[in-house]
Amino acid sequence: MGEIISFSARSYLIAKLCTYCGRRLSNFWGRFDSKVTDYLVPLSRGGRDVAENIVASCRECHMLKGDYFNHALLPPGSNRPRLIADIRRHVSEIKQMTGVKSSVMDLPGSRR
Repeated sequence: MGEIISFSARSYLIAKLCTYCGRRLSNFWGRFDSKVTDYLVPLSRGGRDVAENIVASCRECHMLKGDYFNHALLPPGSNRPRLIADIRRHVSEIKQMTGVKSSVMDLPGSRR
């Protein structure tokens, strides 16, 4: 029999867009738009290596996010959408401060 895969694990496997910036993900390693595993609650901040804590991200957002985690949004399991929205805000603020405009979501007229 086949293994039952949770919704979160299945959504990571079939993800075509970055969770944070909306960029189309590439399967070619070494590019800024390559698909990488990112943890909503970083392992260094006490996050667990479970499917509910994993999202698909582009390498650029993964590097910009670092080990960012807003402790005001605890417990993380019940606030997944708010946690993703907070990380999106954090990554976009870093992009604005550094002047990075490499995402489709950063183009004028894009909907958020």
